[in-house]
Amino acid sequence: MGTPAVFIVAEFFAPDARFNARSEGLTAINLVHFPYPAVPVREVIEEQRLGESVAAAIVDGFRNRETDGGEVIPVEDSVPVFSGADYSQAMESLEQYFLQHCWSDGYPIVAPTRTAVDRMLTGTDLPPGHVVGHIEPKGATATVEKIAVNAVMAGCRPHYMPLLIAAVEALADPAFDLRGVQCTAGLTSPLLIVSGKEFIDQININDSFSTLGPGWRANSTIGRAIRLVLINIGYSWPGKSDMKSFGTPFKNIALMAENEEAYQGHWPPLRVAEGFSAGQPTVSVITALTWQAEYLPPESASTELIQTLLGRQARVKYDKEAVNWGMDNLVIMNPTVFTTVRREGVSRERLQQMVYDVTHLPAHEFFLGREPSTEVGGVPIPQELVERAKADPNAAMPLLKSPQSLKMIVAGAPGPAMMVYVSSWGWGLSHFVTKPIQLPSRWDHVLQRQKGWETPIVRRADV
Repeated sequence: MGTPAVFIVAEFFAPDARFNARSEGLTAINLVHFPYPAVPVREVIEEQRLGESVAAAIVDGFRNRETDGGEVIPVEDSVPVFSGADYSQAMESLEQYFLQHCWSDGYPIVAPTRTAVDRMLTGTDLPPGHVVGHIEPKGATATVEKIAVNAVMAGCRPHYMPLLIAAVEALADPAFDLRGVQCTAGLTSPLLIVSGKEFIDQININDSFSTLGPGWRANSTIGRAIRLVLINIGYSWPGKSDMKSFGTPFKNIALMAENEEAYQGHWPPLRVAEGFSAGQPTVSVITALTWQAEYLPPESASTELIQTLLGRQARVKYDKEAVNWGMDNLVIMNPTVFTTVRREGVSRERLQQMVYDVTHLPAHEFFLGREPSTEVGGVPIPQELVERAKADPNAAMPLLKSPQSLKMIVAGAPGPAMMVYVSSWGWGLSHFVTKPIQLPSRWDHVLQRQKGWETPIVRRADV
């Protein structure tokens, strides 16, 4: 018999706590609830004398050990077979079955037959049983074959497999904190960014107008396949383990491409900035919370204005709180904005430093009037910053860990000078993760067999 334990959670997160406990092999746990949608701050706990009521509940929890762990996720031992008077009826049976088992994202799916999955596997040299990673919160194993199953369901083509495998590897990296991203009530979701012009062109990812929009098989289905992986391998489901009140559009379309041509050699592409060679295509993932556009008036466009606008975004977004300190954020500029940067000869490192310099808040705002502490909401704050805040409530606190915490890319199409500040999820340490995309040995052969699935890409507006 194991050591008895009682867990304290906010009432809202009780289903999430039970799900995560079962994922770790705990079929029954004793929970004590704070009667709040989130764990209250220390001042509220002390003011409401919550410790006394919780203490009594904890004692009861030890006396009355729970024996029923709640709903258990069933394991399917056999491959389901669907039939009907015709193919349409058989597909309807499949759709209904998948919906009832929460194996779908709600859109019509492609049947993951053995033949279809085998065809998808031709896009990689890796064996079907190769383990790419473990997908939280369930922690189930993501093999190449399981990724292929979800890719088929999403409508992917075989030559997308190298990107899908790299994306799953990035999501499963502990630095991304997928469990936190999947289970939080925060309105956030992964955003994928592909870097590598030759690869982008080869699989027809839209890197121009509406790079996050519809119309391109790769952009639409790769992002969808990743969502299905998170649902079907990670067992992420609203109200069970995914506690987001509203969700986010990033759950549906989550793939974009870097516009490398726009750099014109002035900045290295993202993959190089992240430590990879120019010839190595990569995929990066960041957990995206906000998507706020800023416009630069043509008559006053300058890097100083860019600095001002981005600094303002950082200061007003969710990241202003100490509970979000230490994570990475993202700036996306369109080619028109970047012409200003290029004209003034400003490097990526210099612009990162410029924005970092203005993304500070007074200590009393940074800690929201609370006592400065090295740990706020579970996020470690450097002792140096805490001591500075205690010595001077107006001392400047950096909102970013370092200038390099603000990733910067060029994407999309030219037009009005536009840039976007993407802030990250809070109450955890989810970082920007980049992984190499490994191409199979017969890549040219794979591409040749997928000819005809391209959508034209317009890179400059017709005049």
